[in-house]
Amino acid sequence: MAESQPRPGPGAAHPETDRPLPEHVTTPLLTLITARSMDEDYAHVAQKRAADGDVRPQVARPHWSSLLAVAALGVMAAVVAVQTDREAPANELSRTALVEQIDSRSEEVRGLQGEVAELNRSNAALASSSTRNQAKLDDIETRLRRAELVSGFSAVHGPGVRITVDNRPGGDVDGEVLDEDLATLVDGLFAAGAEAVAINDQRINALGGIRNTNRAVHVNGRPVNAPYEVSAIGDPQTLQARLVESSQGQQWFARVSNYGFVYDAQNVDDIRLPAAPERVLRDVIELDADPNNGPEREGSSP
Repeated sequence: MAESQPRPGPGAAHPETDRPLPEHVTTPLLTLITARSMDEDYAHVAQKRAADGDVRPQVARPHWSSLLAVAALGVMAAVVAVQTDREAPANELSRTALVEQIDSRSEEVRGLQGEVAELNRSNAALASSSTRNQAKLDDIETRLRRAELVSGFSAVHGPGVRITVDNRPGGDVDGEVLDEDLATLVDGLFAAGAEAVAINDQRINALGGIRNTNRAVHVNGRPVNAPYEVSAIGDPQTLQARLVESSQGQQWFARVSNYGFVYDAQNVDDIRLPAAPERVLRDVIELDADPNNGPEREGSSP
């Protein structure tokens, strides 16, 4: 019967745990890193050489390929240095030429900028002149249209008054409308503000006329028959009222009353009048010209 071993007490030491710990465990980390800074492989090689009795340090000999590489690099450096030294004058000349070209081109650019500025000023002056000329042209065209309207050499249309005049009923010779009667009415319409007047589509202008040939009335040299349709373009709201107020209008209405003419006037929204026939202008004498064929005064023309 085996004897039982006494159980160790709480303070007793265990045989397994009484062995000392390794140095790399107990040594502080910073101290361990400092002490073992050399690689273990190099330490092993050093110990082996010491065991063989070779304590001289081994000097590494450069390999022949390394020598060739160093020699090649040296040759290349020499070639680059020589080439750089040879190309230095050419590079300096090229730089000088580039600087001269830049200066020349800069001068050309400044000249072109000056030309552009001058052209811009010229264009602005031409545009201003064109605007003035266009304004003058518009004014001339307006005056031309006005002159054509007043002279009767252009067809016109617009609102106005259409007046129908006829002889006195009964066929009495004393009741017939004569050229002077129609001329009085036309003068009264122009005095009342009419811009254009026509009798039976015959436009009245300065070169035309109203004449009696025997008992027939001729306008612009062409016969017209009663009833006479007198068309006047103007303001229909004031034309008839101003006709009554004018001296020619008062004479006309006195003739209508004395001779019993038929008279009817209507406002029309749009009246179309043809242009007057063109006639050759043979002679013109201004109002300030000498009527006795004497020396012409300023403002007269033949």
